[in-house]
Amino acid sequence: MQTKKKLYTYCDVLLVGGLAFVALCSLLALLPGVFWRILLPLLSMATVFLCFSNAVLIRREGLYLGNLFATAVGVFYTASGGILALLHPLLDRLHSALPLCLELLYCYAVSLLVGICIVGYLAAKRTAAFDKDFLIVLGCSISKEGGLRPLLKERTNRAIHFAWDQEIATGKQARYVPSGGQGADEIISEGSAMELYIVAHGAEFYEVFPEKQSRNNYENLLFSKKIIDELKPNAKVAFVTTNYHVLRSGFLAKRVGLSAEGVASRTKWYFCVNGFVREMIAIFAMYWWTHPIAAAVAVVLSIIIV
Repeated sequence: MQTKKKLYTYCDVLLVGGLAFVALCSLLALLPGVFWRILLPLLSMATVFLCFSNAVLIRREGLYLGNLFATAVGVFYTASGGILALLHPLLDRLHSALPLCLELLYCYAVSLLVGICIVGYLAAKRTAAFDKDFLIVLGCSISKEGGLRPLLKERTNRAIHFAWDQEIATGKQARYVPSGGQGADEIISEGSAMELYIVAHGAEFYEVFPEKQSRNNYENLLFSKKIIDELKPNAKVAFVTTNYHVLRSGFLAKRVGLSAEGVASRTKWYFCVNGFVREMIAIFAMYWWTHPIAAAVAVVLSIIIV
């Protein structure tokens, strides 16, 4: 299976982020005094919203370190921006390229997350075509009794409904590849748990091909691809996952050579906010090698301009 070049490319993130970067740098160059007075209030409002969403998440789901992720990221960006704004007059007196370099790097960091956010939202809203031979359902944790937790149940239900809608619309039947291995605290594999759920909701066992060995999303897609290739080479495939997870899953699908569209399942808004921020940072880390290049460019530009 060959990956479609136009699906889930990091170039889209760089393009959207680049436009945001140009806008921020233009404001910085034309109205340097206004730059921080505009950016910091916007970041502060975003941070307040992230803190509120995490407060709701903690109230509903409990206090865990992962449930504070969005708040931590919002506070980091706002605080670091505030520090830069306060230090700018002092650094500017040094008559060096340092202040401009730091501001360019900060604009880059903000712009890149804006790009990931916008492209990720559009990826989740993309409508997959009703031509699929297989639906890969990406696993996540199950209960100690082997049942599907709400997040995984939503993904599995979305796959079932997509298969139903496709069969009604086109008459083509999609088969399922529920994907996920067995964790240390799980009595069966996630793939097996989803298989039982799918069969209980109308599918036949011969329509479900569980993948039971994977330990992460990369292996979910890699091992599922091997199963599909053995059954039907060049099959049309979709992966089903939670809305905030579609973009990074698309990047991973591309890495394993899988041509697949994403089908997004919904989750509660407060869970989605935290998950989306986590995914943004994960993508930021996934393409870490681009950041030293951006830093080098910022240094060179600062020296040239100053």
